[in-house]
Amino acid sequence: MTKKIRFSLILIYCVAITLLFLPFMKQVLIIYRTQTVSIKPIETGDVSENVPLEAVQPPDLTDVLAFENKQTFYSTGQIIIPKVEISLPLFSGVTNEQLLVGAGMLFPERKAEKQNIVVIGHHLGQNNLLFGKLLNAAVDDPIYLEYQNQFYQYKVSQTKLIQQTELEVLENRNKAEITLITCDKPTHTEQRFVVKGELVQQPTKKSRQKLLQETHLIQKRNQQKNLIYCIGVVLLFLVSLLIGIRLITKISQ
Repeated sequence: MTKKIRFSLILIYCVAITLLFLPFMKQVLIIYRTQTVSIKPIETGDVSENVPLEAVQPPDLTDVLAFENKQTFYSTGQIIIPKVEISLPLFSGVTNEQLLVGAGMLFPERKAEKQNIVVIGHHLGQNNLLFGKLLNAAVDDPIYLEYQNQFYQYKVSQTKLIQQTELEVLENRNKAEITLITCDKPTHTEQRFVVKGELVQQPTKKSRQKLLQETHLIQKRNQQKNLIYCIGVVLLFLVSLLIGIRLITKISQ
């Protein structure tokens, strides 16, 4: 086998392996690039333009590469679901960059005490990333919302799968509730997974302190799991390349 053919086979193999690992490498890039962002809480946020639900789709590689390191994001609170280990900063409005860091509110002008709070986030395939574990939420699980220095406790009342055109879940029924929405799978899809929660109470100061401590542990565990995941993906990618190149070289001799 000539050197030219051997080189062509190695090149084809490398391209094939890279394409195979591309979805996983995209997750690694998101984890790596968002590690250096700074989240600063603010008491009030500007009401941004409502974004249609169908406009929210998983980011492609271009979006991830365009994400700038060491940015500062201003959050109006956070969303916490201890049972599925979700703890994310919450932003008023929705932008592509914000959804790579946390969750966004579609109607930030609404009042949590008497209206439907709608929160959306990405499901990118990696459980410990963003809303990846939302699909594991179950009825009666507690949901905690911190919004503009106020804490609210909800109880999951319903989980369901809907079409992206079923916008009734976004409507305000003059009822204190929360609606969490993400894609049903980490690819372009027309379906959404919805978690509905009813307002139970505002946590006491003691329970709030306990919740914040638990939130810190959740964030720390997710960071550790994401780090292990990144190392595993990179090592597996490199080993696959080396083994393949070595086999092609050996066979072609």
